[in-house]
Amino acid sequence: MKIGFLGPAYPYRGGIAQFCSQLAKEFNQNNEIRFFSFKHQYPEILFPGKDQFSKVEKPDFTIISRLTPYNPFTWYPTIKEINDWEPDILIISYWIPFFAISYGFILRRLKKRTKLYYIVHNIDFHEKWLFAKSLTKYALKKADLLVTLSRSVYDDAYRLFPKKKTIHAFHPVYNCYNFNKYTNKSAKSELSLDDKKVILFFGYIKEYKGLELLIRSFPDVVKKINNAHLLIVGEVYGNAKKYHDAILETKLKDRVTFIERFVKDSEIELFFKAADVLVLPYLQATQSGVLQIAYDMGLGAVATPVGSLAELVLDSKTGIIAGEVSKEAITKAIIKYFKMDREEMKKNIIKENSKHSWKSLARLILQ
Repeated sequence: MKIGFLGPAYPYRGGIAQFCSQLAKEFNQNNEIRFFSFKHQYPEILFPGKDQFSKVEKPDFTIISRLTPYNPFTWYPTIKEINDWEPDILIISYWIPFFAISYGFILRRLKKRTKLYYIVHNIDFHEKWLFAKSLTKYALKKADLLVTLSRSVYDDAYRLFPKKKTIHAFHPVYNCYNFNKYTNKSAKSELSLDDKKVILFFGYIKEYKGLELLIRSFPDVVKKINNAHLLIVGEVYGNAKKYHDAILETKLKDRVTFIERFVKDSEIELFFKAADVLVLPYLQATQSGVLQIAYDMGLGAVATPVGSLAELVLDSKTGIIAGEVSKEAITKAIIKYFKMDREEMKKNIIKENSKHSWKSLARLILQ
């Protein structure tokens, strides 16, 4: 079968690009794969981060970088590339309305023999977009299938398209970062965090992810866990000053390590292996790729009860769900986490991981 992908791929970085790449690798085992990616993804002036590209190894499937979503002159060449190849299925990644007009235009001009499957990461978007609902309807209207990765996105998709075929799938575990280079002890030693209870916040730092809330809860955590250490790893999208100010206000700067940059794939294992818990203090959420990295490392999590995080973090089994989105609730959840039987929790994580493989997702999409 010929399966095409439309969305970000090598050399673009980020969770969506990584998700697409992992799924394409899975399909590539038994199908012919071609990726129709971006020549330019975002205008530099609009991109909030420092760099859009990642220095990773090029995957072994064909990537055609033709499309610039904000340049209509690239849309017809992209249409021609897809139509000339004639995929049986085209899998499109959708996560923000920025891509809606170009996607909608392109899909309306593809040959009818190509089935259009959307992987819908978000419909209720973290940032505010003008005409978001109308743009999303335009982009997704021609889809033969909508694949959602969490219950909250499935519900949003159903409300938008009650008659369209939609499946409630899942976000697979990221099994591409654990090289077994570190143990918990050796990773902590590498970061000079020996004998610390390491609380990890990882990933792009955006407003909706609630990092400031976690920082402000940290002094109360330290009162109960006197060897607690907060490890923050990720590139800030926006102004980092408020996070540094919040750290200073805790008067615990020596107990906080802030690695404020994009982390290469080869470094990820170090931070997750050094951690004793991953904290997702999100103000809103759908699914979480960061959590699926943690699970592959056997690391449990504390999360706020937003979006589908409670669907992913099984309370008192693979982690703890906070009672609400507040610093008091996050504090209580972290303290409760450290009272859990860690070996039993790891067994539960392994059991859940077995249900969430890339092979299972690929099979579900084709069925």
